[in-house]
Amino acid sequence: MAVLGNPRFFRVILALLVLQASWIALSGRYPMAFDEDFHLGIIRLYAHHLSPFWGTQPKNADTFGAVARDPSYLYQYLMSFPYRLISLFTGDQTIQVLILRAIDIGLFAGGVALYRRLLMKTGASTAMVHACLLVFVLIPITPLLAAQINYDNLLLPMTALALLMTVNFDALLVKKKRLDTGLLLQLLIVCLLSSLVKYAFLPLFAAIFGFIVVRLWQRYRSIKAVWSRLSLGWRRLGGWARVGLVVALILAAGLFVQRYGVNLVRYHEPVPDCGQALSVKECSQYGPWIRNYNLELANIGGKHSPLTFTADWLYGMWLRTFFAVDGPATNFQTRGPLAVPGLSAIFFAAAGLIAIAAAAPKLLRRYNAPVLWLFMAAPLVYVGALWLDDYKAFAQTGQAVAINGRYLVPVLLPMLLLMGAAVGELIKNKVALKLGLLTAAVLCLAWGGGALTYILRSNDAWYWPSPVARTANHAVQRVLGPITPGYRQPTQFMH
Repeated sequence: MAVLGNPRFFRVILALLVLQASWIALSGRYPMAFDEDFHLGIIRLYAHHLSPFWGTQPKNADTFGAVARDPSYLYQYLMSFPYRLISLFTGDQTIQVLILRAIDIGLFAGGVALYRRLLMKTGASTAMVHACLLVFVLIPITPLLAAQINYDNLLLPMTALALLMTVNFDALLVKKKRLDTGLLLQLLIVCLLSSLVKYAFLPLFAAIFGFIVVRLWQRYRSIKAVWSRLSLGWRRLGGWARVGLVVALILAAGLFVQRYGVNLVRYHEPVPDCGQALSVKECSQYGPWIRNYNLELANIGGKHSPLTFTADWLYGMWLRTFFAVDGPATNFQTRGPLAVPGLSAIFFAAAGLIAIAAAAPKLLRRYNAPVLWLFMAAPLVYVGALWLDDYKAFAQTGQAVAINGRYLVPVLLPMLLLMGAAVGELIKNKVALKLGLLTAAVLCLAWGGGALTYILRSNDAWYWPSPVARTANHAVQRVLGPITPGYRQPTQFMH
């Protein structure tokens, strides 16, 4: 407990994350599974286009879908600037990819650092927060995602920042009795920009907005009083602060409206289907769209039971949180979870959710209740929207498609904190049992989890054409493979 509670232990956690992600980034050849070719392709388009706006669909961009109307573009646009700089010095794609992957690892690590600050706002001990972070970096999907060129790696720190700002705004409202207009506007700007990193942030935006509205109503009980406090907060700001906030808000809102607003007016959808913005011929080059299109044509009169889908959805989310997968070069060759981390996760997650239900009143009394409410509301809204979007695709295609554990990463840490705090509350006076459960959880995840899932499940076809990459991975496989349950059953848990 002393080690976990030491603030310096967080550096060990970050180092472990960076080491795992760097190993995968230096091993896995481009493109890896999580749409690296898609993201790098659009980064290259923006590298030859200074503005974030497109009048029409760019040339040779049909393989990326409706680029001009896609609202999830800010990551690719921002990454085009380091790509331009890299391209000045080298045209070697391997070097370019490795540098961009390094930037993504840095973004992900920064997100974990922000989440640490956020989790500490609950009033939980440093040891508990560090335990949650340690478990998080040992989940196989975590280093696998961090190692790839993907917009989820920017969404993570943006989500953490938005939630942290929400918590800070509420703390000022309650403790200082002050409505901080400047912080509220900053939060709005961050939420607008986060929605342009990935449209999946919209449910979190809605949850944050709802939380703020409820807290303001609990404090002031009238719109007139809220407006009065907002005006007072605005007058307290300095002249340059006002100018900066207005300019930033106009810029963020303009970018938001240019994609989401125009999409709603033109296509009646914030995120239009490719077939609405482009022709079928153009969209047929975009892999996810043509897959769904063909499945939809074949789906005539199929049954779409929500219960059946939910079972498949839960299985798919679990599988793709603990699996290993290669990219398009091997037709996305997939290997199942290793037995110990995969099965233990089911036990600990189930126990954690039951503990939350049982200990919720105690948690709200012991910890910072508003933060816990936010930690419960945001994942519920986000996961609910994710399930609904996936079920909509299932109803159209008759197949459970686009189900991936990496989509849960932005809300995993708040959920882990709630589970850990709930279990700790139920066995509050049993320190030995607490330590035993934590030790068991860490050992189970370490025994084939984290980057080891990728290393032990991968093969030479997954690696860069490098003797060093092959030799390093083979060495780990020879030493740890024989003592890792399930190592010789690469497709176990898959159907």
